[in-house]
Amino acid sequence: MKIKTLYQTLENRDNPDYVEENGAFSCNWQNTWLGDGYYFWDTFIENAHWWGEMRYSSNYFICKAICDFDNEKCFDLVGDTEHMMDFDNCVNFLREQNLLNEKSTVASIIRFIKEKVGGFNYEAIRAMGIKSISEYKNEYKRYLYRFKFEIDKSPYLDYKPAIQICIFEKRGLNLRDYRIEYPEEYCMGPL
Repeated sequence: MKIKTLYQTLENRDNPDYVEENGAFSCNWQNTWLGDGYYFWDTFIENAHWWGEMRYSSNYFICKAICDFDNEKCFDLVGDTEHMMDFDNCVNFLREQNLLNEKSTVASIIRFIKEKVGGFNYEAIRAMGIKSISEYKNEYKRYLYRFKFEIDKSPYLDYKPAIQICIFEKRGLNLRDYRIEYPEEYCMGPL
């Protein structure tokens, strides 16, 4: 187990006291990428700023929290190859059963795993969205942290990737110390 820093981006509604007293906040979008839960950017505050600029036209809060990260409690599709194989096995099973189609999403597969496959006792899921941050929009290029492996070749290292953690319950992974980190005028001081 290790302590992990997380960032949640929220619309700034001029309610900093409410945010700090009641956070974290669940995402209730119909098209959530990983299902219902509390969405955070993993480690890199730059991704939280990108989302704030894109989603909230620069009128946003970033809240910082910490959690106890443990692959026994988080279904990790970024760093745990066994979890990736479990996901792959489920995709293959669904494909064999003709249950996948052009409307199938990561969230629908996760929902199937949670509801139909026994033993899914995780408190969170972690995933990295490839091409989450558009490389074609100039205003967001400053949030791309990439270096090519070879000159004149397309493969690159993304050293601040857009990794999200969706925590299913408000205090899952022992989420704590939720405080506004940005804008600085609302900060109560360091955690």
